[in-house]
Amino acid sequence: MQTIKVQKLTKEAFAPFGEVLTTEGREAGGNPASHLWYPQAVVIDDPTSINLMRVLQHEFVLKDFEGHDHTTENLIAMDGDLIVGVAAAGELKAENVTAFYIPCGLGISLKPSVWHAVPFAVGKDVMSVCIFKNNTSHDDIYFDALEEEIGLTL
Repeated sequence: MQTIKVQKLTKEAFAPFGEVLTTEGREAGGNPASHLWYPQAVVIDDPTSINLMRVLQHEFVLKDFEGHDHTTENLIAMDGDLIVGVAAAGELKAENVTAFYIPCGLGISLKPSVWHAVPFAVGKDVMSVCIFKNNTSHDDIYFDALEEEIGLTL
């Protein structure tokens, strides 16, 4: 089985696949005595659904991927760290697969048509938020699988 090293999540490394959901590099508004406000980190299609997903611990092996052509998919790690495997839009090929480590409290916004796998929980089950155009998981989802599994190393 081929293995790939999980990459650190940076704006530059993730740019081909979408955006990193972070406050880093953004100017804050709000009232500094009570809150810092970072508006429009990502603007997505209406109507939007906010979905919860508990990611259960499972083996760090990539095989099955999904994609959506008509929405961005936004994934935020709420109470633990996640790993997500991604590949460029188009034909799913093993040589185009990479994986990113998403620390607790950060997230990603995947561009439409980017292949992505179900996330992996690191060290414990992890609650996450998934935000996308309403009914995406019913009306705008397709699947593919790699010919051979890819293992992940930290």
